[in-house]
Amino acid sequence: MDINARQYYRVAYQRYEDGVLLLGISRPAAAIYLTGYAVECILKALLVMYTPSGQRANVLAMFRGAVGHDIDWLRERLIQRIGRLPVGENRHVSLVSTWSTDLRYKPGPGDPEDAEAFLAAARSILGWANGKM
Repeated sequence: MDINARQYYRVAYQRYEDGVLLLGISRPAAAIYLTGYAVECILKALLVMYTPSGQRANVLAMFRGAVGHDIDWLRERLIQRIGRLPVGENRHVSLVSTWSTDLRYKPGPGDPEDAEAFLAAARSILGWANGKM
């Protein structure tokens, strides 16, 4: 596996575990925030892996800036590489695409039920992506 894809893959699982821990100590907003990064990173790992080696530098450069945090944008780039996502995973990606780095500026504890749904969707996406790697 490409070194960059491997790095994004490892970070995805670490951020997911961080989200689980935060949800476990009643920090649902923080759990969603970090778990959103998990989904971002796993989609980036797949994109890098399914990009021909000669084009990877260009893909990595596209990850810089706000667009690199846009789950819908990442999904569209991934669809261009691997085709349609399975219906269930596409639904999960739609749920987590509500995530934004702007969540870091939103005060309050967050909703535990929303966080549980978000983390469940992320867990499914990570599992599906793991099977594609």
